[in-house]
Amino acid sequence: MSQLRTVQVLGGGSAGSSAHVGSLAAGLVARGVQVTVCAPPAVDRAHDFTATGARFLPVPRRSDPAAVAALRAACTGADVVHAHGLHALSLI
Repeated sequence: MSQLRTVQVLGGGSAGSSAHVGSLAAGLVARGVQVTVCAPPAVDRAHDFTATGARFLPVPRRSDPAAVAALRAACTGADVVHAHGLHALSLI
């Protein structure tokens, strides 16, 4: 069986949703799931998702074609995409 892959998407990264994503990422990585967190760069600087073992992909909080294309590319082939917040939903 191949490794499961999940993408966690944060639009703005409020403290609660960022802590939730950090907890999910740590738990999923510990269980052998490949995790990618997509969020604005400032959110990772504040919460350091890579410290959980997740991959971080900076995606600016805007819905221009370049940001949407980067997010869609990150989600390609994912088994689960979990969007946190309405802005995150509007990007995928």
